[in-house]
Amino acid sequence: MRMIHEGGERVDEITLATVAKATSCLVALEPGKQIHAHVIKTGYSLDLCVISGILDMYIKCGDMGSAHTVFSDIPAPDDVAWTTLISGCLENGDEGRSVSIYRQMRQSGVQPDEYTFATLVKAASCLTALEQGKQIHADAIKLELSLDPYVATSLVDMYAKCGNIEDAYRLFRRMDVRSIVLWNAMLVGLAQHGNAEEALDLFRVMKSNNVVPDRVTFIGVISACSHFGLVSEAYEHFSSMQRDYGVEPEIEHYSCLVDALGRAGRVQEAEKLIASMPFEASASMYRALLGVCRVQGDTETGKRVAEQLLAIEPSDSSAYVLISNMNAAANQWDAVNDARQMMKRKNVKKEPGFSWIDVKNKVHLFMVDDKSHPEADLIYDKLEDLMKRIGEEGYVPDTEFVLADVEEEEKERALYYHSERLAIAYGLISTPSSAIIRVIKNLRVCGDCHNAIKYISKVYQREIVVRDANRFHRFRNGSCSCGDYW
Repeated sequence: MRMIHEGGERVDEITLATVAKATSCLVALEPGKQIHAHVIKTGYSLDLCVISGILDMYIKCGDMGSAHTVFSDIPAPDDVAWTTLISGCLENGDEGRSVSIYRQMRQSGVQPDEYTFATLVKAASCLTALEQGKQIHADAIKLELSLDPYVATSLVDMYAKCGNIEDAYRLFRRMDVRSIVLWNAMLVGLAQHGNAEEALDLFRVMKSNNVVPDRVTFIGVISACSHFGLVSEAYEHFSSMQRDYGVEPEIEHYSCLVDALGRAGRVQEAEKLIASMPFEASASMYRALLGVCRVQGDTETGKRVAEQLLAIEPSDSSAYVLISNMNAAANQWDAVNDARQMMKRKNVKKEPGFSWIDVKNKVHLFMVDDKSHPEADLIYDKLEDLMKRIGEEGYVPDTEFVLADVEEEEKERALYYHSERLAIAYGLISTPSSAIIRVIKNLRVCGDCHNAIKYISKVYQREIVVRDANRFHRFRNGSCSCGDYW
């Protein structure tokens, strides 16, 4: 910067590219803008190396508006510049735009490389856009990059996160790579899908192949134990981390162990484990335990956990909602009203529940009792038919999950229009009868919807995959992969 301001020695393209990179590392936007101005003034804005550094600087500083402007002024961007912009969109939370920029890149005739594909696949994972992920995979195959270790690992992770664990495993088995990242992607994916036995088998195979587990591996392993109710095995793996592999337990590992105890109904033991940790508990840990208290009906422990959660995050809406839910389940409506009034006083807004389904590369989003979809009439007609048919099959609404003091019939109707049911109804009318229906929900699926979807899968002979805030549920012929344990 002194060279630029003092005007002594003339700077060249190498100096400018280096200084731009330095401001990127420092996330220093104002000095970066000064360097950009100097680049324009000295005529280096057409130098691809220099302007790529400026582009990266704006991206690292989060100024995507300027980044897009800089990129649009590059006469002939190369694969590095295109990939930098694609990666920048991903880093700044605009995954959808990263995919559209990739399409522009292909139309321009520039060939993507393995780094481009790894970035794009990650974007598809974040969007949980399976069809887009498949198209990116097909492009990688055509360019003979699909088995590159970085690309393949991203693809395994993408297929798992988009609910297609079979294709993830199929690709994983084709790879002859000892990278711990690849093994972890597959193992964590199996754990998220509730395939605990397969995940633990894979862990044993991994060790027999002399692949040394790391901290992420044990998150997957303990999580797999949690989803399958294997508490003693979870404790054993937790102990072996440091004893056998020198991996210090971190808060994520404690969270998985707390989750395993909570799911098994050992809520107070989980509470004691949190108190014994060598570091402060996270809000997410208390949030998960509070959810378990709700499921287990342990109102007393739930109140203590809620107090600890609110001490960390006073504006956490989930704490108030879960307290309200527990009191509603116990028919303590005065306490429910107290919790809701406290939320109002503190101006805490409840996170809305919503579900979405990707059909023909378009995301369709639904909220409870949502009539905004262009095909709402068809969706609601299908839902009415659906509820009638599963009722004839034996489904009985569990009105415990309607958390309001209203008449029973009104409670039953309220359950009908939960967002995941609307998404599934749309999937039934808009996809072929042989296609798997894949739905994503931002919150935990409620017990009544879980039961209803089991009946839907049986009546319509459709496989339905639902990813909620906790895990994947695979419904087939009236049963769920979680074994009703979630």
